[in-house]
Amino acid sequence: MSDRLCTQSSATDVSLTTLLKSGKPFDCSSDKYAVEGPRVWVKLPFLADTLPAGIVEVQGDNNGLTTMQVHAQLDDGRILSSDFSKRQVAKHWRSKGSFGLPVPGTDNAALRDRIQTVYVAIDHPKVASSISLMQLASKERWDAMTLPLSIMFALLCGMAIMPLIYNIFFYAAMRYNFMLWHSVMISATVCYTFSSSGLIFLVFPEISLVTKMMLNYWTLAIGVGAGGFFLLRFVEPGKIAPWLQRLITVTALLPVLVTASVLRIDGGYNMDARNYYHASFLPVFFVVLYAMGHAARRGSRAIWFQIAGWTPIILFSLDRVARGLDLYIGWPILDYGLYFMLVLETIILALGVAHRILRLRQQHEQTLRHQAELTVLAETDGLTLLNNRRAFDREFERNQQEMRYSHLAIIDIDFFKRINDRYGHEIGDTVLRVVGSKLNETPYFAARIGGEEFTLLMQMQGSDGRKKYPANVVTDICQTLIQAVNDQVPEIRETVTFSVGIASISRRASLRSVMATADRRLYDAKRNGRNQIVWVDMSETKTEKPAGTASA
Repeated sequence: MSDRLCTQSSATDVSLTTLLKSGKPFDCSSDKYAVEGPRVWVKLPFLADTLPAGIVEVQGDNNGLTTMQVHAQLDDGRILSSDFSKRQVAKHWRSKGSFGLPVPGTDNAALRDRIQTVYVAIDHPKVASSISLMQLASKERWDAMTLPLSIMFALLCGMAIMPLIYNIFFYAAMRYNFMLWHSVMISATVCYTFSSSGLIFLVFPEISLVTKMMLNYWTLAIGVGAGGFFLLRFVEPGKIAPWLQRLITVTALLPVLVTASVLRIDGGYNMDARNYYHASFLPVFFVVLYAMGHAARRGSRAIWFQIAGWTPIILFSLDRVARGLDLYIGWPILDYGLYFMLVLETIILALGVAHRILRLRQQHEQTLRHQAELTVLAETDGLTLLNNRRAFDREFERNQQEMRYSHLAIIDIDFFKRINDRYGHEIGDTVLRVVGSKLNETPYFAARIGGEEFTLLMQMQGSDGRKKYPANVVTDICQTLIQAVNDQVPEIRETVTFSVGIASISRRASLRSVMATADRRLYDAKRNGRNQIVWVDMSETKTEKPAGTASA
C-alpha cells in the first residue's frame, strides 16, 4: 500500500481540520517521502472492503519518533482522533522494529465501514522509512504475530547464547585469546538481536526509543569490532600478512570510534551523524572480505569457517547500511534474514572454534611428544639405551625431595680394557649392550655414567616392610650379568666379572658426597682383587673403611 501514500508538511500546531480547510494538496509524486518540516502528514486510503484494517503499521526501528497522531475521516466528514505519546508508541512495539497504532473507530463495525481515509501525523521524523513503509494492517493479524515473533527471536537469542557458554567453559580450561574475542562478538550479537528485534520492550517496557536505538548502535559496532580482532587471533599464524593485520585492526576500531564520537549529537538522531555511523562499517566489511580471501590463498584451514559464516552476514549488512544511508528504501523483510544469518554465523564459528581448539590441542600434543622424544634422546645412552649421566643426576636430585631410593651402587666391568684390546671394540660394545639390557630389566633406576661404569639407584625397603640388604641384591644382579655375557657373547672365552661399590643415601647428602663414597668402595673392591661388592651399613658403623665384602 505504500504506493498509495501521500504526504504533506506543516507546523506542529496545525490540526488536521485546519490542514484540510487550507486546501493545500498532498504530494503523491515519486519523491513524496521527504521528511521536511516539523510535522509530516501521511494520507492512507482506508480499504475496509478488502482489508479488515485496524492499525497503522510503521516499520523501521530507528525512526526517532516522539509523538504521533492517528485520525480516521468518516464519510460524513467527521474526524476520529487518537494521540500517542512517546511512551504509548513504545507500548505498541512489536518484534523486529515495527509498531502498530490503532486506527480510531475500527473497533466498532458500524464506524469502520464509514471510514474513508486515515491520516497520520508524525512529529519530527528523522528517516524516510517512517513514512515510506507505513501501511494499514489487520489488528487481528498484528496481535496474532506478537507471540510467534517474540518466540522466534527469543529462540534465536537462546541459540546464540549456547556457543557463548561453550566458549566461557573452554576458555577457563585452555586460555586461547580468540575465544575471548568470540565471546565478546557473541555477546554483542545477542544484545543487538534482543534490542533491535523489540524483545527488549517485553523485558523492559519502560525503556525509551532513544535508549533502544543507542543500544542497537553500540552493540552492532562492538560486535563488528570484536569480529575483526577475532579474525586476527583465530586464523593460523602467518596466514595474514602483517600490513593486512594492521589494516584490519584500524578498520575494526573505526565503527566503535565513530559511535563514541558522533552519535551523541541530537540524541543519536542527527542525520549526518547517522550517515557517518553507517559509513564506518564499509571499510571493515571490504577489508574482512579481502582478508578472508587472502588467508584462504595462503592455505588457512580455519578461515573457511569464517568465509561460510561471515560472507552472508556482510552481504545482508551491506543492504542494511545502504538503507541506513537512505540510498534506497529496501525491504525490511531482509532484516529477518539478517537475524537468522547472525545466529547461523554464531553456530558456524562455534564449530570453527571447536575445530581450531582440536587442531591446537593436536599441535600441542605433537609438540609435547617431540619434546619428550628430545628429552629421551638427551637423557639416553646411545649404545646401551640406558639412562645417561644427565638423567642420573636429575633423578638423584629429584630423589632428595621424594626419597624413593635408599642406596646407590656403582658397577664396573673388570678388565674391560683388556676385553677391547683382545677381542676388539665391537665385542666390547656388545658386552656393554648386554649389561645395559639386563640392568634395564631390574626394578631399579639404572644408568651408564662412564665407559664401563654403571649406576643403580635402589630402594631396599620392600613393599611388605621388610628390609633388603644391598649386597645381596647386587650380588644377584651381578650373577645375572655374568651369565648373560657368558651366554650372549661366546667370543669371550673367559668369565667377565664385576666390581661394585655401594653407598647409602640420606636426605641431606649431596650427589657428590654419595658418589665419592661409592667410588671409594668401588676402588676398595678393585684393590682387593676385583669381582667383589663393598658395602658399609651406616646404621651399624660410622667408619668409611670397608667392613665387609661379598663375592659376586
